[in-house]
Amino acid sequence: MARSSHDLTATQIAESVCPGHPDKVADQISDSVLDAFLAADPHSRVNCETLVTRGSVVVTGQITSTADVDVESTIREVLHDVGYHDPARHGLSADSSEIRIQLDRQSPEIAHGVDLGGAGDSGIVYGYATDETPERIPLSCVLAHDIARRVSTARDDDGGRLLGPDGKVQVQLTEGPGAGAGGETGRRAVVVVSAQHPTALGLEELAGMVADKLVGPALRERGVTPAQIHVNPAGTFVVGGPAADAGLTGRKLMVDSYGGLVRHGGGCCSGKDATKVDRSGAYAARYLAVNLVAAGLARRCRVGLGYAIGRPLPVWVDVNFLGTGTVDAERVARELPHLVDLRVESVIEHLGLRSVPFRPTATFGHYGRSDQEFTWDTPGLAEKFREHFTTSGDSGSASETAL
Repeated sequence: MARSSHDLTATQIAESVCPGHPDKVADQISDSVLDAFLAADPHSRVNCETLVTRGSVVVTGQITSTADVDVESTIREVLHDVGYHDPARHGLSADSSEIRIQLDRQSPEIAHGVDLGGAGDSGIVYGYATDETPERIPLSCVLAHDIARRVSTARDDDGGRLLGPDGKVQVQLTEGPGAGAGGETGRRAVVVVSAQHPTALGLEELAGMVADKLVGPALRERGVTPAQIHVNPAGTFVVGGPAADAGLTGRKLMVDSYGGLVRHGGGCCSGKDATKVDRSGAYAARYLAVNLVAAGLARRCRVGLGYAIGRPLPVWVDVNFLGTGTVDAERVARELPHLVDLRVESVIEHLGLRSVPFRPTATFGHYGRSDQEFTWDTPGLAEKFREHFTTSGDSGSASETAL
């Protein structure tokens, strides 16, 4: 029997975290420092790493720029926005915690390769798209981010009195028999929410509020039935943030991408300007996958790109339609470099990666955002791909489009 485009292909599981999670605080600081340098000097070279721990923030890395940035103020602004004001509960205070900054310049050997238009590092990256959701990412990822965003919004709306900044969400999604009465689709979810809360809020009250006001509406909007909802399964969660756990840039790669349902090259995006292919290459791969799916050439698509440091073009291009393609994936992989310009500098220009504010990517994922319009999520090449690949053509005659 033919499956609809919104059927799940298998059990899915994905996770998301709130902005006050220590790893995500580190990502936001790294991307905020990056944004500050790019705002004053769009050609800044930035590799910014952050450690947050009880009582202090350490920012290190390599930055070459003409910009004069008050890095400490940028860091404290992030801590303030996240809601870190109580050192006892959160481990950090936006006003009083120690800030240590240890930044160096980019290696001249790396700079030489980038100056010639090459990649700022060697790297393998993957992009993915699916037609199962309007956002073109797996439904489990959409739900995990949506619930985490609702938890965070509930905290912000309440002024932090009911919920704290830290939190984590996990969604396991399965396709089962339809329930019949009530018109349920058969998609069922097991949801785990860990939400930081004040001492005075009892676990029973917290569980009811989270299940009824946050998880339930998110599932209903996507036609998903709750199978189980676990709220703070370990018990109370009063102490959070760096008071409970240290945080590092780049430790939430699956939250940032596709929930672990797709291959990942292993490099994070946060804190890196777009000459680093961990960022520009990953966004280019996502952009290609989105456009191949939008063109109707497949229901699911994974694009892999491999770059060599100092070289402008990828040394490896792979396309896999995961059994859903209407055209030959090997042909697509062979002809893509003739259709689009995959040089690092061209990717940066086409996707506007010198003017994009990157801090929004540091929470709730880099792809398929309903609250953000990222250039790498747009289907601007879909018609070109449809016309080219649905006719028998010669790759040598294809016209190259800047990407």
